[in-house]
Amino acid sequence: MGRKASLSIIWFICVWILAACSTGSQDSFQETKAVVNVNEQQLQKAKVVRVVDGDTFVVNVKGKERKIRLILVDTPESKAPNRPKGYLGEEAKQYTTRRLEGKEVWLEKDVQSTDRYGRWLRYVYLDVKDGKGEFFNGTLVRSGLARLATFPPNVKYVDQIREWQTEAREAERGVWKNIKEAFPDRKVEK
Repeated sequence: MGRKASLSIIWFICVWILAACSTGSQDSFQETKAVVNVNEQQLQKAKVVRVVDGDTFVVNVKGKERKIRLILVDTPESKAPNRPKGYLGEEAKQYTTRRLEGKEVWLEKDVQSTDRYGRWLRYVYLDVKDGKGEFFNGTLVRSGLARLATFPPNVKYVDQIREWQTEAREAERGVWKNIKEAFPDRKVEK
């Protein structure tokens, strides 16, 4: 084998090793879905039109667009004005986009229907069938892409979300690897 071929092989191996050892943001969280029992009669179908950030998106419900803010979760900021970007904020937005944009979702209300900005406050489910579905709010927390954020009176699933947050924190999943950088301007609920 010639010197040029040997150098090419060595270069390829070095690049491969660097890529394999990289701890890039794609590997910063581990998708861990939250599948739960659901009461389909309490849910409203909608189609996701676009994603604003990790915890906010726009849906079409019966021909009208509504902005949805997920209940009990807060993802790091990816682009909010006057707020610092958070560790994994862009990844949370990309994940939500990949999982929701253009897809059918099921929405569930809690006590308070809207926030002070007029956004619908909802729990969101995917792949609802035969009384089961993926609880997307829980998936974000369990995967380490969001933290628990309580705003009473909407606390119907707070105990379950808190359990998933504890699981993610103990596993140092996602934001829990660097929680202060994920939410640099906010207090994090334990």
